[in-house]
Amino acid sequence: MSKEYKLQKGSLGLWYVVFFVVAAASPLTGVVGALPVAFMAGNGAGVAGTFIVAGTLLLIFSFGLVAMSRHVVNAGAFYSYIVQGLGLTCGLAGFNVALLAYAAMQLSCSAMFGFFTELFVTRHFGSSLPWWAYAAFMQMAVIGLGIAKVEIGGKVLGILMLLEIAIVLLMDAVFMTQPRTWEFSAFQPSTVLNGNFGIAMVFAICSFIGFEATAIYAEECKEPKKVVAKATFTAVILITVFYALTSWVFVQYTGASQIAAEAAKDPGVYVYNVAEQLLGGWAVEVISILLITSLFAATQAFHNSLSRYLFTISRDGLLWSQLAKTHAVYKTPYMASIAQGIFMIAALVIFGLFKLDPMINIFAWASVLGSMAILVLQIGVSFAVIKYFRQHKQLPVSLWSRLIAPIISALGMLVILYVVIRNLEMLSGSSSPVVLFLPWLLLACMLIGMITARVLKHINPQKYEDVANIVTHS
Repeated sequence: MSKEYKLQKGSLGLWYVVFFVVAAASPLTGVVGALPVAFMAGNGAGVAGTFIVAGTLLLIFSFGLVAMSRHVVNAGAFYSYIVQGLGLTCGLAGFNVALLAYAAMQLSCSAMFGFFTELFVTRHFGSSLPWWAYAAFMQMAVIGLGIAKVEIGGKVLGILMLLEIAIVLLMDAVFMTQPRTWEFSAFQPSTVLNGNFGIAMVFAICSFIGFEATAIYAEECKEPKKVVAKATFTAVILITVFYALTSWVFVQYTGASQIAAEAAKDPGVYVYNVAEQLLGGWAVEVISILLITSLFAATQAFHNSLSRYLFTISRDGLLWSQLAKTHAVYKTPYMASIAQGIFMIAALVIFGLFKLDPMINIFAWASVLGSMAILVLQIGVSFAVIKYFRQHKQLPVSLWSRLIAPIISALGMLVILYVVIRNLEMLSGSSSPVVLFLPWLLLACMLIGMITARVLKHINPQKYEDVANIVTHS
């Protein structure tokens, strides 16, 4: 394979990969935006314990993911895993779902970035550009970092991630240093399963979105077999502890019996009010700025993931070959970065010209669509792991990792996907007919991928077989 179609091997260590993953999870955005709604619409004080349940489910999923990553090293990650386990037909369906997922998550983060940036600039300077202009400028910066050495992007995301986590942990620490009687009812099964546990579980699972990106960087990792495994488990544990601790602190601060009602008064400012009371007025300004940088970091992480999916499918010969070109110096998939960046900017400008609301329309629709798509991908990978190891019984993999864990994770995520579809309007905060159409859009993308594969097999069976076997095995 030509050097212009290869990524830079050995360029990423453990913590670079963890930074990309946690940045995609956008911890501060989750705390400010999702936690109050989970308290209000979910199971109240039980949200803290729900994050433990969600983290446990994703840890179980990770066993199968990590087992697969030791034998399939490919930047296509979930697409490649599904191809290896379930065949190219399901693999192309998975690729379309991945494309939809990461494009939707980018659009949701970009719209939210534009909205909060416009608010911040207007509040402090009196005049402002429209939200979509800020989002478009941000996308230009994202493209630049997507082209630059992958380590540079890792350092930038690492700094931004540490800052956003630091302000939340400072709030937690200040509260915990105050003398009081601690109570842990938030982690009791009776509290966790109280109220709308399913809704809270959806918010909790969605707070981990992006953690699967550890496998996407496999081709660029130092010792991918070790780094992908360590980064996956490290990321899931860090995100679980962060959200469980922070939500428990909010429960302690407000009171287990009052947390749902207090959050419901004004979910958008609940965290700001707590921060101001614990840290002072300066914390509100800092959180406002870090929320914007958090959204930038998340957008960058999703951009990088989507670039590598486009790079992989093009390298496999199923999309425009130029998208598989890597930068002559940095060895990053720069053509894929530019192509998707142009698409994102064009979409944002069109949304702006049609006067779609960045939060009520774009964020609401795109975030729900992206969440459903990621769940479908994880379910597909769980089944792919089972079949892959059934076909390769000679590989040294435990019964837990090759069968039991994937079955548990697939069933758990199927239930969560069902809850999402049943509660689309509530989860999106929108009653638009567009929201009810989103599951059908997801299904259509899957069917298009499957039909494309069947057509390819019919008109060019040799190419079908070549692509199906092109994934690199270690």
